[in-house]
Amino acid sequence: MKTIRVLIGMILLLLIIFLILKYRKNMKTADNQCNKVADYDKKISIWSTVAGNSNKSKLEDMNINFDKISMATKKVFGEAISNTKYEDKECEIDTFTYFFEIKGGFEKDTYEDEPYLIPYLVEDSDLAVIVVPGGGFGYKSIDGKTKTGKEVAETLNRNGINAFVLHYRSNPYEYPIPYLDLQRAIKYLKYHCQEYGIDKNKISLLGYSAGGNLIAHLINGIKDKDIYPRDYQKDEIDQENSSISSAAMIYPAMTFNDNIPMLFAMFNAKDVKNNTSRKELLDLMDNTKHFTSSNVRQFISYGDSDTVVGDKETQKYIAKAKKENTDITVAVAKGGKHGYNQSQYMDKYLKWLK
Repeated sequence: MKTIRVLIGMILLLLIIFLILKYRKNMKTADNQCNKVADYDKKISIWSTVAGNSNKSKLEDMNINFDKISMATKKVFGEAISNTKYEDKECEIDTFTYFFEIKGGFEKDTYEDEPYLIPYLVEDSDLAVIVVPGGGFGYKSIDGKTKTGKEVAETLNRNGINAFVLHYRSNPYEYPIPYLDLQRAIKYLKYHCQEYGIDKNKISLLGYSAGGNLIAHLINGIKDKDIYPRDYQKDEIDQENSSISSAAMIYPAMTFNDNIPMLFAMFNAKDVKNNTSRKELLDLMDNTKHFTSSNVRQFISYGDSDTVVGDKETQKYIAKAKKENTDITVAVAKGGKHGYNQSQYMDKYLKWLK
């Protein structure tokens, strides 16, 4: 019996050592990704005093399962937000945000993050595109990856277009903070238009997935509304307007109706868990129901095999836009799953943009 207990103890010890080494390897991988995949050394902060920030710990507001922190949490997160029915996924979403964004070194563990733009400039062009990555509001897809950030910016540059990749605040920051960051990014570029050699009337938006939602809600719901926190002191940049020349949305989450648990990454958990307030939040975020952007030229691309955000809500939005006589161009990615490649939309997008 004693020999068996010793053997079991040794097995458990080896298992613990294995898990610790695996965790450290994952952290080292995240650190390496953070340093090599994006041009963070070029980033420019868009706020002098960041609206909505404080030195409060994020962990006080997050429901984190520290016993289930691993790379597998990304898969769990993706499954959690890809649900047309309501389920309490607060813990899964918060755990992933903590592991990937905070432990990964992309965000702080306090509400003191500084949203920024990464500029990719070309000569003799006065056109600017703000690239807005996705991430289900639980993270930013440019963190650790280049697909919807640097690669897109470089494609725009090769076609003579200035690009600015936006890193906005997300979970556990709550509505309307991410939209406030996008609104501020537009105003920042307008205020600094001469410095970057761009025409403030030629600023366009290009968003992916949740980034597409940021754009859709900005042009339909927020626009130039005063969504600043009450204690925020406005500066000269805030006096600019946030109108844009055009907006493009690629495999966008047009509403939260087919991604109901994703509400946990945007709103207070108590409000999401309450049936009445949850319906109100879904209504608030329904950009088709509250469509007001018929004056904005738009481009939308969606995949007909997208199982993350689907295509039903996007098609509803397109139908509404056409009914309102909106100048809208649509590119359907045949067989396209969520996150499909530039080859399935970029050529058509560039022709539309120019």
